[in-house]
Amino acid sequence: MEEPFVNVKGNQNAFGALVGTSARMRKVYSFVRKAARVDMPVLIVGETGTGKDLVAREVHERSRRKKGPFVVANMGALPAELIASELFGHVRGAFTGALQTKMGRFQEAQGGTLFLDEITTMDERVQVALLRVLEAGKYRRVGGRRDATADARILAASNVDPRRAVRQGLFREDLLHRLEVLRVFLPPLRARKSDIRLLSQYFLDMVSRDFEIEVTGISQSALRALRSYPWPGNVRELKNVIAQAAVMAQRGRIEAEHLPPRVSGAPDDQAQAQGEREHVELPRAKDGMFIPVGTSLAEAEKTHVLRVLGACANNKTRAAELLGISRKTLYNKLAQWGIRA
Repeated sequence: MEEPFVNVKGNQNAFGALVGTSARMRKVYSFVRKAARVDMPVLIVGETGTGKDLVAREVHERSRRKKGPFVVANMGALPAELIASELFGHVRGAFTGALQTKMGRFQEAQGGTLFLDEITTMDERVQVALLRVLEAGKYRRVGGRRDATADARILAASNVDPRRAVRQGLFREDLLHRLEVLRVFLPPLRARKSDIRLLSQYFLDMVSRDFEIEVTGISQSALRALRSYPWPGNVRELKNVIAQAAVMAQRGRIEAEHLPPRVSGAPDDQAQAQGEREHVELPRAKDGMFIPVGTSLAEAEKTHVLRVLGACANNKTRAAELLGISRKTLYNKLAQWGIRA
């Protein structure tokens, strides 16, 4: 019998730390249940902000390793020259600055789970070392002479399609095969908009409790605006938007006017002032912005992003500002589409 959702404010709409009742999320929950029963590597693929770390933690919390540590290593946040040391540790004197022996993430995760995020950014030499761990269960500290046994389940995540990284020669195919014994795709928020109301109320309850803000609900007009927005930053962006709106509302309920202009569609005074100082003429419909009916949302988004980039003379910072997203999100989208930044 499948495990029911747990209650959030009395409603059965959450699965551990994951919130939503859409068909796509139910598939994710089913995967988590099955993956937790077997001690195999798992690859979680999804856009930035979709909650890949939450899926990894749910797999760990339901597995036989749940009493062990859950250790996170973000490959994209570590300098290439330090990744090997962070993962495997190093001995004293292994390199300049190695003043003492250091424990690596594999040793920290002994008996538990090691979650490797943004794996496609991993240095090729580290990929070789990780492949050896997956094949032989052994690793060696940087500068060390003895092998150590790795007893940690590997969960990995990527915000781009790893197979594309393989085709581009950025990631080893044999390592990908080892990591994706089990694979799950975490859908973007725009593909499960029926969950926006539940997620919004969940985040509002969280903000109200943590910051003692007397906001208890969200108006229908605000919900319509939330459902109409494409959410390039996914669930993480929604959480930030609800927190900002709650502060602006202070008490009562969140109205559309309390949402950021990019979400509500209202004029942005700051953006208007910036536009007066630095005006960028975007292409008009006759110049190619017309999108035929039947075009998928993903293709429409890609067309729009590339048009804005062209209008900004490929200035990523300016284009990101006009699109209402961060530069990192823009770079991730370009990588996802196979376009070199």
